Amino acid sequence: MRYTFLASFAVTVLATTAFAQGGGMGMMRADTNGDGMISRAEATAQANARFDRMDANKDGTLTADERQGPGGRMMARAGGGDGAMTRADFMARADRRFALIDTNKDGQLSADERKVWEDKARAIAGQRRADPADAIAPPAAPAPAPNPGQ
Repeated sequence: MRYTFLASFAVTVLATTAFAQGGGMGMMRADTNGDGMISRAEATAQANARFDRMDANKDGTLTADERQGPGGRMMARAGGGDGAMTRADFMARADRRFALIDTNKDGQLSADERKVWEDKARAIAGQRRADPADAIAPPAAPAPAPNPGQ
């Protein structure tokens, strides 16, 4: 349970960092009505569009080879076995991310809420000099070498 929470949080931070690194306007691409707020419906539409862009073979599942970058590697490790993630899993994570950012629980992300979240994401990403995926969901340890003396 604890690993699942940490993995979900890590995905949230990495995804938000990716938005923040998009010139400061990444999250605002979701603001389709231009009111300066991101509604849950706008965030959901953006997440669906992102899933569609990532799902290269259009089979409704993101496999490890369809995900690039540290966020994709971390999601693959958190997703289990082959790292496959369904649209339902992807959307559930997007919904949790929205809920974490929406601190006043009004169903919209204000500029202040987005700034606080982006600042936290940048701070966490800045603390990690190595691959963020390795810091959050380390790869499996290599098997020990056989001891010829035994």
